[in-house]
Amino acid sequence: MPSQAKTAAAVSFLLALLFSSHSAASAQSPLTLEAMPRIDVHAHIGDMELMQDYVQMAGVLSDRYGLTLSTWIDLRGPLDPDGGGIEFVREVTETFPGRFLFAIHDYDISDGLQYSPEDIERWAALGVVGYKIWVGVSPLVDDSANDPTFTKMEQLGLPGASIHISQPYPTEWCEDPVAFWEAHNAWERVLDRHPRMTVVNAHMLDHFYSDAQLDYLRYVLETYPNVHVDLAARFQQFHLMDRENLRSFMIEYADRILFGTDISGQPRGGNHMDAAAGYFRAFQLLESDTVVAGGFFGDVPTRGLALPQDVLEKIYFRNAIRIYPAVAEALRKQGFAIR
Repeated sequence: MPSQAKTAAAVSFLLALLFSSHSAASAQSPLTLEAMPRIDVHAHIGDMELMQDYVQMAGVLSDRYGLTLSTWIDLRGPLDPDGGGIEFVREVTETFPGRFLFAIHDYDISDGLQYSPEDIERWAALGVVGYKIWVGVSPLVDDSANDPTFTKMEQLGLPGASIHISQPYPTEWCEDPVAFWEAHNAWERVLDRHPRMTVVNAHMLDHFYSDAQLDYLRYVLETYPNVHVDLAARFQQFHLMDRENLRSFMIEYADRILFGTDISGQPRGGNHMDAAAGYFRAFQLLESDTVVAGGFFGDVPTRGLALPQDVLEKIYFRNAIRIYPAVAEALRKQGFAIR
């Protein structure tokens, strides 16, 4: 059997048998909100000291709230096209088994993507889970010079991890609707040319400020079946949309939404309690129907969506396992029971 087929079969087997439990005894119990793993697919960490703070913060979340925050995808590790950062990845993997996965990243594409097809093939072989690209309010992502890299991502099955298109409009970061739509139209042209490229667009594709924008996001998800979105830094926008409309959207597109936060240094220096409380508020906005004082960014009182448990499972970990197969192995390393 070809190696890719073996990998796909192994991942499918893990998916079929994964139980969110830390012991064989509890593996017999139905999955609960308290036991299920939560994957944060959008974090900016990059150093071992802060990773230790993240793990300690997860301990606070478990002790204080009884919830499991298992793994982060780090979008800002010290990786570069020449191979810098390999030893860092190995050290993290040994020190924190299953807790942190890595994406290569590109925060300035004005001169084109810095990773060539050969670069990403090498990094994919070393275990990175995706390619983070920050585009900003610009149509530059549609430069034809980028197509070979996107084609290689299609061939490898390497996802675009939390790809950031534009800044939210209308806000202080983007006050020009023409520039906003130029960026998004350019991204659609890329998606048209690369229909097999799996993508997780950051920040709900920055169409999360009104019911009208939510309708556009529906169009994108219907038109491009390999596009997904993460919730990073958008919990504070829940109140800007009709609650029932937003809840219906989250249920209808549960297979396409991933949990993320966009936090970076919040837990640093022992600030574990406040950071854990931020995560808890974000979880409550998804799980409960109580009024919550915002997420990590912003504090507008907002009633939670009380999403069904099967929807929460997809958002918290099942979609991440499907898109980033390394997540299944990360959970296994942490003792989540495989039957």
